[in-house]
Amino acid sequence: MTASPVPGRPGQGLRGHDPSGAAPSGPGEFTADHLGRTVVLRGAVPPGRLVLYARGFLLLNRPEVQFVYRADGLWLDVRMERHRARGDQQDHALVSTGEVRSARGLTRREIDVLTLVAVGLTNTEVADRLGTRPRTVSTQVERLLQKLGQRSRAGLAALAVDSNLLALPMPGGVEDVAQVAVVGVERFATMFRSDPERTWAPAPASARKPILLGSLVSLSGSAAEDGEEHLRGTALAVEEINAAGGIGGRRVEHVVEDCDIDDPDAVRTAMNRLVAAEVDAVTSNYLSAENPFLLEMAADYGRPFLHLDTFERHAELVRSDPRRYWMVFQTCPSEKYYASAFVRFVRGLEHHRPYSPRGRTVAVVEMDSPSARIADSGLGESLASVGWSVALRTTVPVRRVDWGRVVERITGASPDLVLVAHFVPDEIAVLHRLLYESGFPGLVHYVYAASLPRFRNLLGPLADGAVWSSTTSRTDSVTATRFQRNYLLRYGVEPGPTQASAAFDQVQLLAWAWARNGGTVPAGTCRALREDVHRGLNGIYSFADGGQSPLSFPDGTSDPTLGQPLITSQIQNGRSVVLSPPDFGSMSRLHLPSG
Repeated sequence: MTASPVPGRPGQGLRGHDPSGAAPSGPGEFTADHLGRTVVLRGAVPPGRLVLYARGFLLLNRPEVQFVYRADGLWLDVRMERHRARGDQQDHALVSTGEVRSARGLTRREIDVLTLVAVGLTNTEVADRLGTRPRTVSTQVERLLQKLGQRSRAGLAALAVDSNLLALPMPGGVEDVAQVAVVGVERFATMFRSDPERTWAPAPASARKPILLGSLVSLSGSAAEDGEEHLRGTALAVEEINAAGGIGGRRVEHVVEDCDIDDPDAVRTAMNRLVAAEVDAVTSNYLSAENPFLLEMAADYGRPFLHLDTFERHAELVRSDPRRYWMVFQTCPSEKYYASAFVRFVRGLEHHRPYSPRGRTVAVVEMDSPSARIADSGLGESLASVGWSVALRTTVPVRRVDWGRVVERITGASPDLVLVAHFVPDEIAVLHRLLYESGFPGLVHYVYAASLPRFRNLLGPLADGAVWSSTTSRTDSVTATRFQRNYLLRYGVEPGPTQASAAFDQVQLLAWAWARNGGTVPAGTCRALREDVHRGLNGIYSFADGGQSPLSFPDGTSDPTLGQPLITSQIQNGRSVVLSPPDFGSMSRLHLPSG
């Protein structure tokens, strides 16, 4: 059967070639560029929504998944596989489809019943979703047991999963069902409001209007890894809240808009879509650092906007005009504290034996972005106070940096330390490798980006010894351990130390404020956020400061119960070991370069 074109991103249709640029392997193969993720569709007629399902599959972080798909009377066997070409920076999805001709002799209604039984629903719950009677479902279950040679519902569930007989879209939606892989695929796919085929399950008459939580994320481009972690952390928080009954009996519905952080038009369009959806609040990571117009859009919209852009200039903006920006909350301390953390690290080095610096100098490498100007925060003066100085300061672009030339400049300056404020892990991994190959004998201290799992994955053992700091990081606690376990179970990888937990905290902050306010009225919600102190995975959130950003410990406050710790860590044997501040780590754990 020949494949028909499938709509991708507006303005980007399907092309008849694969991601490597080669010609299609045969009739019926098409690729869709969808917000930076290539989806290759092969086989029978591929409905447009499969592109959205492929994106959900990639976010789920599984190597492959199989299910039965139904749309407009057409039933397809679908297999999705994760693929990354050599030299590529992002995974892509290969989607193979073929018409279902005989699924163990089951009718389409029996596949629906089998699917709902397999995800843990009772006969009454299945009947509610299919618009039939529990007695009818009971008869259908008995027939399934006979047809499939099983003795119990558990046997039916195991066979359905093992034989890839679960059907999507899930009849009635994916709320309150077991979290098997295909459920995660649909859950993520249906978060995207741009889905042209999205259908909404009718809510029971007794159900209250859901709370709409909007997420503005970048799942492609230079911030893709952080965008994925942010979305996954948010999704876990939403599921946890809904599993506990929602907020005052209202479920939280997660609405996602994707955009490339380096494409201002796409960012603006994505925010406008959330506004058009009338979401009750918007969460994001650091998109607004590179796209400051988002703060103006948030002010015009007038509903809570929680971000992680660590940009002191934006905290000052809120402080300077609280009547306009009362709904903007920066849920992490500002980048101005990075200089203090680095000087604290340098001071700790002076007491670390047998460390003996040659000239007490630092080379500073900064990304060409206002949010990466670490040396502008009084770094030179602070270093001078402890007998150190800046020997080199250089600015590099976001992408395609000539790191060979940068390394030549660094080695020519002969610094004892290198401070790197560049936020793209693929780029700094190249720098780190070249510094190693050049024989650089000093320590390299990265602002934030070396905390990302991708940095360690790209370098392997060469990442050992790298030092990193972050204004917001997950702290040790029972809830943090539970979060880490749940994240690993759901996505098959451990979360990084910053983004996923920070996103989880954003949702919990809003949920707490909505509950305390007794509803989602914006003014009351924001007042609740400002008036109390909240403990999250990444530390303490207090927005009493006029800039509506948390205090940083120990530089913004000396009380660890009132601020988020600015953690400095070193990668050792593939794991991050906390060095400071003293209440959370120790400089005695530092490994010095062997040379």
